Amino acid sequence: MLKPLSIALLVSGPAFGASDDAWSAFAAEVEDACLAAAGNALVDASAVVDSFGSENYGMAIVTGRTVNDRSASMICVMDKGTRAVEIGSELEIAVTRTGLQPLSEQDFESASLAGELFCSFEAETGTLLLAGGYVASDQPAEAAVKPFSQLMRLEAQGGFDAIIDGAVFTNNSNSNSATVEVTVEVTGNATEGGESPALPATLTVKSEDMADVTSDGFWRCGP
Repeated sequence: MLKPLSIALLVSGPAFGASDDAWSAFAAEVEDACLAAAGNALVDASAVVDSFGSENYGMAIVTGRTVNDRSASMICVMDKGTRAVEIGSELEIAVTRTGLQPLSEQDFESASLAGELFCSFEAETGTLLLAGGYVASDQPAEAAVKPFSQLMRLEAQGGFDAIIDGAVFTNNSNSNSATVEVTVEVTGNATEGGESPALPATLTVKSEDMADVTSDGFWRCGP
């Protein structure tokens, strides 16, 4: 039986024929709302969102672990007009996406990266990697990415100074997760001026649990 949960959101759903950016923003709304709705039942949760949903509802499947440490999923719908959210009961299945997903605002907050300056890899789909570090420090730079629909923290040696021109981020220190290596390679000169110019770059993800993924975009570092 669906469990009603009201979520107050300020923005209405995109109208029929809306732009790709509007649909992407709506999908991000659905993801954040459904993760919040399932938060009391599932931990370490991720959401697979139907990009458009039905005529009246945004839809997602939220997957995580129950209090008994079992994998489970819940169906979630969000009314496009009222923004009311309903979630179903726990299903003993796990639904995840392969590849690398864009980071949401909630992901940025959850990652809690340490550092005084930051870099980001920006693709057409959104920010695929966010990294932070301290200047003139040997403390590793920290990064957040989202493979398998699961937020993951990675590290690169050398602090902020070592990642400005690209870097290799890994999670080798985390033995409980699949080994992931993310390489950012700068491929050209800055396309703009300012303190944080965008540099053409490629991002390559290698993992034992998925095929290699490469994305073109821009590497931006600075305040």
